[in-house]
Amino acid sequence: MFTRSLQLDQSIKYSDKSWIKVITGVRRSGKSILLRQVKDSLRRSGVSMDQLHVVRFNQLHRQLLIDWPSLAASIEKKLAAKKENYLFLDELDQVDAVVPLLQDLLSRGNVNLFVTAATRSLIGRLSPLRAQLVVIPVLPLGFSEFCRYQGHPADHQALYRYLNTGGFPFAQGVHDAHSLGNYLDEVFNTILVGGFTKHGTLCNPFLTRQLAIFLATQLGEAVNASKAVSGLRTAGVSVSNKTLATYLTFLQDTFLFYPCYELDLARNRTKPTNVKYYPVDPSLRNYLTNQKGALSQANLEALIFIELVRRGYLVHSSKRFTFIADRGQQRSYIQFRYSLRSQHDYDQVLAATLPASAHKQLIVMQAGDMVVTAPDLPLIRLTDWLVTPQVNPVDHVAHGLVEDDVGPALGGEDKLL
Repeated sequence: MFTRSLQLDQSIKYSDKSWIKVITGVRRSGKSILLRQVKDSLRRSGVSMDQLHVVRFNQLHRQLLIDWPSLAASIEKKLAAKKENYLFLDELDQVDAVVPLLQDLLSRGNVNLFVTAATRSLIGRLSPLRAQLVVIPVLPLGFSEFCRYQGHPADHQALYRYLNTGGFPFAQGVHDAHSLGNYLDEVFNTILVGGFTKHGTLCNPFLTRQLAIFLATQLGEAVNASKAVSGLRTAGVSVSNKTLATYLTFLQDTFLFYPCYELDLARNRTKPTNVKYYPVDPSLRNYLTNQKGALSQANLEALIFIELVRRGYLVHSSKRFTFIADRGQQRSYIQFRYSLRSQHDYDQVLAATLPASAHKQLIVMQAGDMVVTAPDLPLIRLTDWLVTPQVNPVDHVAHGLVEDDVGPALGGEDKLL
């Protein structure tokens, strides 16, 4: 029951019934626990038990899910009359007719909706209600949360442990590698089973796993269609570009992997090919590759990318910078180097010049002894960056966010939010 303070504060901040709170994220990341914590907070504020209602759609009979009017009627029977009712709809992406169901419930005027979803595509399906949506992303625990949960100081040893334990909440109580592997196997298979149930065109779990393994082995490397097809053929899987795109979309839709597209700074446009893919949690990379997580450039780069996503940034790669991160009106140019052992290494970083007014950060794992920091490029140790609260943090819930698609899949055009 670790408290996700930021997400809980956001859920409470937008608890007015005029908003539909949609809590999204990979399975087992803590969405249902967050709902329980929201309920507890409402109880402490004076809301009575008869005003709180939880519907877990993964536990309902499939026929009832198809017949949404019957489902709406069964929910409405439980609502308290002449009171505001707080409805917690867990795993709503199990339902086909989500819009008419929510519209029916909202038409009563005394319903306040909290929703969880384990797929990105649900947001697109909710487009008719976009003006009322607040999307609150939940990812596995970040390094800072991991340290607080485990009581570790934020040092290199804790970072190594985090790379190998990961941030899935339940995994924090697992104390041996075999049990952790079994748990991650269960997480991965649960995602496959749930996803294949909703995606009627998917029928090959072996292909899905091999594609996930391939992406995990290419951490930090740009991937295009021909490279992916070639890599899968090496693993004994023959696949067309079209089929590959469908399964890659599935891995993104279920939040297992996040794409990072290259940004052409001259035109301020994303490039549709050569995309980097990062797993939502470092433990998944270890599980898929059957390797321990080392404190390497690629693994730590993946950690920074997911941390930027967790903080609400839209993140791109660049030929000149490790990442370019946008949030609201702020753009940050981020360079990451494992170490800077000489002035020459530092001068290479400085070669990517920008106007003095640009927000730039140089993040390093090991600073070295010969570095002279330029005034407009602060040098930050990675462990400090991962745990330091942001200056003037913005509320990064997304209002009216609708994704028409989960993004391009090896050759499609990017759809920016």
